[in-house]
Amino acid sequence: MHEIYPSDLLMERSGTNDRNVNFLDTTVHIKEGQLKTKLYNTVDDFNFRVVTFTFPHSNISIHVGHNLFYSQLARYFMICSHVQDFIDISNKLYNSLVVRGYKHWELVRKFRLFVKNHSKIFCKYEIADIRGIQRAIFTIKNERDGR
Repeated sequence: MHEIYPSDLLMERSGTNDRNVNFLDTTVHIKEGQLKTKLYNTVDDFNFRVVTFTFPHSNISIHVGHNLFYSQLARYFMICSHVQDFIDISNKLYNSLVVRGYKHWELVRKFRLFVKNHSKIFCKYEIADIRGIQRAIFTIKNERDGR
């Protein structure tokens, strides 16, 4: 290790679990000989709120927020090996954007465009109908009670 990395760059192992590792923005988990991947966000480990993404009433175009939703769906799709992980993180982003003032129907429109452009979602998650996933993603949850 010391031959590759300079001495001022510390490379440390985090955790002691050989079956679960966080690498960049991905959690990799080995269970029963199979790899499972899902999104890892360091911010989730903080004991305080971190403001991420844009607000629709800022100086940044509202279209940036809509396109951000689309791009994050694509990112989540590439990272999450299981559909429920994709749904959960997509729903969390949806709720965050709606609370900030983004319009539900615009986010739904971006989701439909994402599905149209990423038809492989049906194969990857072995689903025949996207409507159940759409309903799950576009459910408003109350942050205080987790609903």
